[in-house]
Amino acid sequence: MVDINPSHLLNPDWDPHARVHEAWRLSTNLFIFLLAIFLLWSKGQEILASFLSLCIHLGFVISALLMPFYGGEPIGEGIPEPEIINIPLNILVFFFLFFLQSFVLFLLLKERINPKG
Repeated sequence: MVDINPSHLLNPDWDPHARVHEAWRLSTNLFIFLLAIFLLWSKGQEILASFLSLCIHLGFVISALLMPFYGGEPIGEGIPEPEIINIPLNILVFFFLFFLQSFVLFLLLKERINPKG
C-alpha cells in the first residue's frame, strides 16, 4: 500500500498507461499475499505459501538488478530516500526480505525432506 501515493500510482507525471500497470502490479501482489495468508492457515501448505510470497520479492530483486538495462531508478526524482553504504534503504529492505524468505523456505524444504535431521 506504500505505493498508493503521488510518487507512484497517483503520480501526475506518469503516463496513464504506466499507472494502469502499477495498479495491476499492486492488486496482483495483494491477491498473491492474501492467498499466501490463507495457505498459511491451511494444514501442510506452508511451502506453497512461502513460494508465493517469495515470488513477490523475487520480482522486485529482478527488477532492481535489471534497472541499468531499462533505465530504472530505485527512487523517484526529488524524493528523499535514506541510504546505507550508498544503497537506497528500499533496495536493502527488499533484498534482506528476499534472502530471509529464501532461507526460511530452505529450512522448510530441508525439514520436509529430512524430518529428523
